[in-house]
Amino acid sequence: MDKKKKKDSSVIPTYAVGVVWLLWAMSGRLHGLWQYLLCTVVSTGVWAILRMFFPKKAGQEPQQPQQQASPAAGQPRRASDNATKPPQQQAKPVRPKLSPEMQSVIYQGNQSIARIRRLNDQIPDARMSAQIDLIERLTTQIFDCVRQHPEKLKQIRQFLNYYLPTTIKLMEQYVTLQNQGMRTENIETGMRKIESMLDKVIVAFQRQLDSLFESDVVDITADIRVMEQMMKSEGLTNEHDFTKVLEEES
Repeated sequence: MDKKKKKDSSVIPTYAVGVVWLLWAMSGRLHGLWQYLLCTVVSTGVWAILRMFFPKKAGQEPQQPQQQASPAAGQPRRASDNATKPPQQQAKPVRPKLSPEMQSVIYQGNQSIARIRRLNDQIPDARMSAQIDLIERLTTQIFDCVRQHPEKLKQIRQFLNYYLPTTIKLMEQYVTLQNQGMRTENIETGMRKIESMLDKVIVAFQRQLDSLFESDVVDITADIRVMEQMMKSEGLTNEHDFTKVLEEES
């Protein structure tokens, strides 16, 4: 009850200002700019005097929002309950650090692939462009395999130091020949030779890629043979012979 009285008494100066303006208007003197100014000064003085006797209270403290009750045990949480929670950070896979030599090889591979793509963009011939596109894909697969298995780097030394740069050089020569204003017999002969050579390059690159997986196939075959023998010794196999299947496929 006391709190309510104190809170109500703080508005008395405001009510008094209203009474001053009301009395001023009832007296008939509320006309003209000076009368409005005079009434304003008087009402302000009344408000200031009464405020000293009836100071404004801080008021009641703002109510704290009620915390949501946590769901009872066994009850599923709503989707909104988890909306404000930050998602858990997923652990990023750690890639093995490449050696400086491997980084140099990968850089060289990326540069070579970019050069092949740029040269292909300059060649309008559909058959020649298809050949170069296949060479680009084979080159990309070779470098991807070596990046994942750095121990196979020694297998592509010849490919890296001779076959790939020489192939790119042939492509550059082809672009130079095709951009000549006239197609002489020598120019036509040179372009046909390069086209024929790229067919052989494709076969060589395919074999280079295949050789990188040779050891993997050997390991797979060995694992299959060991598993087959263990299954036979424990009586887990039927009459189907896995060894014969491997021999037939080879």
